[in-house]
Amino acid sequence: MKKNKLGGLDIFIYFVFIIFSLITLIPFVLAIMVSISDERSIILHGYQFIPDQFSLAAYKVVFQDSIVFNAYKITLIVTFLGTFISLLFSSLLGYMMSVQKVKYRNVIAFFIFIPIIFSAGLVPWYIVVTNVLHLKNTIWALILPIAISPFNIFLLRNYYKSISPALSESAEIDGAGPWYIFYKIITPLSMPILATVGLFASLSYWNDFTMSLWLIDDRKLFSVQFLLYRINSMIAYMSQHSNIAAVQMPSETMVFAMFLITIGPIILVYPYVQKYFVKGIMIGSIKG
Repeated sequence: MKKNKLGGLDIFIYFVFIIFSLITLIPFVLAIMVSISDERSIILHGYQFIPDQFSLAAYKVVFQDSIVFNAYKITLIVTFLGTFISLLFSSLLGYMMSVQKVKYRNVIAFFIFIPIIFSAGLVPWYIVVTNVLHLKNTIWALILPIAISPFNIFLLRNYYKSISPALSESAEIDGAGPWYIFYKIITPLSMPILATVGLFASLSYWNDFTMSLWLIDDRKLFSVQFLLYRINSMIAYMSQHSNIAAVQMPSETMVFAMFLITIGPIILVYPYVQKYFVKGIMIGSIKG
């Protein structure tokens, strides 16, 4: 077999994308270098790729309190549990709306589509979550309010509609029930879209700090993103009202240290689901 040779245009395109990829790494490398820089060096010379003085003071300040480890634990629990719940219910709803013999599936799809366009507002939402569901100051307040995304449900529905119904019909002839068909036949064929939606859900849970801001008062339930938000607010307040405290505390380097700490797990997870991402998002968004 003859191998396809790269032409001049192909080499140029690859070169452009390699350069662009390297450029996108520059802010990340700068963040790493700032986080291990000395605070006084940052104040005197600004951000540098090669600091005048190295220091791990920011990481020492961040990890000296157990609240950071507890926030990490809460965020991991919320991300894993929330992603599982989101995938479970979103896939069930999406599959149900993709089966033609299900009655009123279009009506259900219409009601699920309404929140994409209209919102009831923050105040009614808050009243329902706190006074009706009584989720305030519980770990479920970080999970349930954002567990269901209409956009993800329609991605899953469109992907399920691209699967030939002959597979389900032949399984029914052999005596398989709807649960068996869904988990043993449909789900293994839907790994690309499930990985894509799982990535969307995990990113939503990992990056969310608004649920903690609105619904959590207990320090033991703070998420790592909300902790980063509070640290940034505290540093901004101290820098405005106490110049001495701002100089003593590694404020600039600590912000970048917390930034790197919070994005670490997502960077490790993304390469494993990247191979499913393009296929899942394209099929789930186009067909239907």
